[in-house]
This record gives sequence, C-alpha cells and structure tokens, in this order.
Amino acid sequence: MKIAFDGRYAEGDLGGVGKYIKSLLQKLGKLGIKCVIFYSKKPKYKIRGKNIKSVVLSVKNRHFFEQIALPLALAKEKVDLYHALGNIGIPLACPVPSILTVHDIIPLEIKNYFLYSQIPFLSKFSYISRLITSIFKAKKIITVSGYVKKELIEKLKVSSMKIQTIYSGSPSFGKVGSLPNNLKNQKYILNHGGIDIRKNFDGLIDAFAMFHKKYPHYKLVITGKNERIECQLKKRVARLRLGNSVVFTGYLNNGSLVAVIKNAVVICYPTLSEGFGFPVLEGFGLGVPVISSNTSSIPEVAGNAAILVNPKNTVEICRAIEKCVFDIKLRETMVSRGKDQYNKFKWNEAANEYLDLYKSIK
Repeated sequence: MKIAFDGRYAEGDLGGVGKYIKSLLQKLGKLGIKCVIFYSKKPKYKIRGKNIKSVVLSVKNRHFFEQIALPLALAKEKVDLYHALGNIGIPLACPVPSILTVHDIIPLEIKNYFLYSQIPFLSKFSYISRLITSIFKAKKIITVSGYVKKELIEKLKVSSMKIQTIYSGSPSFGKVGSLPNNLKNQKYILNHGGIDIRKNFDGLIDAFAMFHKKYPHYKLVITGKNERIECQLKKRVARLRLGNSVVFTGYLNNGSLVAVIKNAVVICYPTLSEGFGFPVLEGFGLGVPVISSNTSSIPEVAGNAAILVNPKNTVEICRAIEKCVFDIKLRETMVSRGKDQYNKFKWNEAANEYLDLYKSIK
C-alpha cells in the first residue's frame, strides 16, 4: 500500500503536530507502508526511515499547494490514499480517497485567536473554509482525543460515525544536550509547549508573580518563539517587576530541550485548550512533576499523574506550584504515576490502528 501524507507541519522546528507526523510515519514505514511525504519547501529536519520518500513541491501559497499542486502530485505518484495530517489540507479535486487528522479546532474555541495574524479576517476565513472542505472530503476523520471528537460533533455537527479516535504515542527522546548557560545551577518552573494565544501565559505569569513574592530565587522558563505574543508577555513581566526571573529561551534544539525539561523543578502547563498534550507526556517521560489544566483533552492524557487546575484561576495555579515544588512525597508519587501514564501511550499500537483504518478505506 502506498500512501501520501501532508508534511507541511513538519517543515520547521517540530512542535506537537510535527512530532506526531514524524513518529507516525516512521512506525508506518516499518510496518511496510510506502510513505510519500509532500512538503511545500525543503524541511529543516527531513523525516527519514524505512519506506519513506520525500517530495518537495516548492509552492509557497497554501491554497495553490492544496488545490492545484497536490492533486497533480498525488496522481503522478500513483498513491492509493492521501492522509492530511494537520487539521486541513484535502483538495476539492483529490484524485484518491482521503483521511483527515484533526488535532483540535482551537481557533474556533479561543476568542480572538487570529488577533496576531497579519490580516485577522482573511486568516479566519481561510482556516474555516479549508477546515470545512477537508471535513467534507475526508472518507474518515481521526481525532487524537475523545475531547476533539466531542468538539467536532457538537460545534461542527460532524457525524460520530465518520470519526475515529486514535491516541498518539508518547514522545521519544534523543540524547540529553547542554543546558543553556543562564539556566545552569538554577531552580525553575518550566513551560515548554510553545508560545501561542491559547497557552494562557498571562495566567501563568500572574501565578508565578504570586509565587515569586515568597520564593524569589525561582525562575519561570518559557520556550518557543512567537515575536508578536512574546513582546506583549515581556511587557507584562516588566509591569509585574519580575525582571530576569522570567526567561524566554526561544527555540531550543532537541537535545537542549530535553535537558531543560529534565532539569526543571516542575512543569506548569495551564493551557486553555489542547487537542492532546505532548508537553504533559514529555514531563512524565523525563521524571518531572506536571501541573496542567482540568479542561479539554488534558484529563484524558494526564490521568491521575498530574495536578490539574482551573487554568483561569491564578491563585489555584500558584498554590499548585507551591505544593508541587515543596511536597516531597507528592513529588515522588507524581513522578511514579507519570512514568506509568507515559507508558500507556504506545506508537506501535497507534500505527497498527492507522494501518487497519487504511485497509478499510475504499
């Protein structure tokens, strides 16, 4: 079986969707699936593995990529099936049966989500039209959590019969790299899920400011890069007089990110909405206690291994940080439960579920 995949979310630094694409394709290749990955530009980290072929279409305009270049490429490669891996991306004139993975519909959940886009109205219109087209064209829709399936049914009236939930596997880790110099010998609370409007950084920074008044030798570390949002966050840090107690690292290579996670005192990830939640599992896998939200998909992923808080309650977040930092027995319990929870999500099992689904599509 030869299947084409949309690789655009794995072209740059790998966030949650990029990690999902890489892990899934490498497992499918080992199962004998001939995988063809379509990129719109040369990827920063080319996905390599058994039975994996990369094709760069060199098309910047996403509409032209999806509606013109992609259908022609699918026909040329003579694939049996096309799997759009990033919420959208199925062309109206798709020459083969198609499947869509929906990780979330967060832009429809979070007010003013497109506020930081260059042209908010056009960005919102483009997203909605491409999402609806892809949902309509897909033979089957995969969601990565029960929460996302519920959102599709309730908000977009998608038939439950068209949706199948397949949980992603836990993330793997490469070699531990070097800790950034400004974090060596430091005690810090970490948020490493990337900078996005839905990540609730205002609430996180406000909660940290409360904690910092009592424990000024702790830092808050935020990884990822988003210049427009980061600028506003730095202004908030200045207003709260937190100075260099809040560290923005920018993007970190995989080795450095592993080191930053592994050396954190606690991970605090009070996201407003999440389709799955790789940062939670990354904390579990590296033996770090995790605080996250009691909303969206997080309870499914975290189970009883994390402290779950109301993300809109800064006092509750602050108290959870304090408890998680200083309660030694609690920390030991959370680390143990975290390892058990991490081991529940297996890519081998997920890949076999995808394989069964592919074989059923006519």
